[in-house]
Amino acid sequence: MGVIIFVTKSNVFIVKKVAVTGNPIITGEDVKERCEKVLGENIFFVSKSDLTKEAKKNPYVEAVTVTKKFPKQININIVEKEGIYYIDEGKNKLILSNKLVLLEKTDDLRGRNLVEVKGIQYKEGEVGERVLEDNRISEILTTFYNIVRNNPTDYNISSIDLNDLTNIKVYIGEVEGRLGNDEKLLDKMNKILHIVSSPEVAMNKGYIDVSFEGSPVYRHE
Repeated sequence: MGVIIFVTKSNVFIVKKVAVTGNPIITGEDVKERCEKVLGENIFFVSKSDLTKEAKKNPYVEAVTVTKKFPKQININIVEKEGIYYIDEGKNKLILSNKLVLLEKTDDLRGRNLVEVKGIQYKEGEVGERVLEDNRISEILTTFYNIVRNNPTDYNISSIDLNDLTNIKVYIGEVEGRLGNDEKLLDKMNKILHIVSSPEVAMNKGYIDVSFEGSPVYRHE
C-alpha cells in the first residue's frame, strides 16, 4: 500500500517534459502544444491513446507512437504525411497528400517542392478529407507519385494536366511532355526524363511527344 501511495502522490513521477521526435517538419510545434496538456500530471495516469488521438488532430500526422520515459518525460514520435500535389484556386492553394487527402489551404508555396495538378474535378472538403474519388485519376496520380519520389534526375515535374485523359501533359520547367493516354505512364516518363536530362539534347524549352509507339519526337523552341 505504501508503494502505491508513493507512486501516485510523489512528485518524482510528475510529467515535466513532452518531447516530439521523428524530425517532423510541419507538425512538431503543433503536436507539442496539443500534448503538453499532460504537463503536471502523474506519468502513470497519462493515457497514450488520448495523446495519440490529440496528435492525430493535425492533418499532416500519419502515425504516432507514444512512450513514457520514466520518471518525468513523455516521448511522441511522429511520422508525417507528405504534401505532394497542389490545386491552384487562385488566392488559395490546396495541398494534397499522395492519397489525395487535403492537408492544408494556403496562399504561400514558397520553399515547397510541389506538383500542380490541373484539369480535375474535385470536391470541396475539409482539411483531413479526401477530395477526389475518381479511381482512374487516383491511379494516375499514384503512378506520378512514384515517379516523383524515384526521379533519378535533377529535373522536377512542375505540373500535370489531366483535363483530357487521352492527351495527358506533364511540364518540367518550360518543357511540355505529351503522354497521350494513361497507359505505360512509367515508360513514357522515363523517356521524357532521359531526354530532358541529356546534355546532348540540351532541352530547355519545347516539347517531347511520347504518346505513340516508337521513338519519341521532340522539338526545341
